[in-house]
Amino acid sequence: MRPLLLACLLLPLTAAAQMYSWKDANGKIQYSDEPPPAKIQGRKVAAPPAPSSDAAERRKEAADREMEARKKQKEAKESIAKAEKDKADAEEKRVNCERARGQLQAIESGQVRFTTDASGGRVALDGAVREAELASARRAVDSWCK
Repeated sequence: MRPLLLACLLLPLTAAAQMYSWKDANGKIQYSDEPPPAKIQGRKVAAPPAPSSDAAERRKEAADREMEARKKQKEAKESIAKAEKDKADAEEKRVNCERARGQLQAIESGQVRFTTDASGGRVALDGAVREAELASARRAVDSWCK
């Protein structure tokens, strides 16, 4: 049992050993942890880099970069949504301004205007009612057409 345990403990040490590669007489590339025979010119193969203790730091940096990218993406979406809302609001304001100007122009034209009462009958706009409608139309133009 002890030799097996000793072999398991020493196994990782063999993985960090130097590696050599060379071409044999048949032209095949050979790899070994022992240097090639003396008459064959060999080269050393670098051992793979050991895992860095900075791995946690690199993961944190990657997570930070990903979070920053998501934040920028969210801001871009919000910016696009705000631009679309502003455009829709501007269009609504333009349409309401045109309506208010049309209403004001119709009242100022001097033609007899009618409205309906509670029973559905036509009632002419005249006197104080006409002045109230005119003031309301002017306020609407001032409000929508700034």
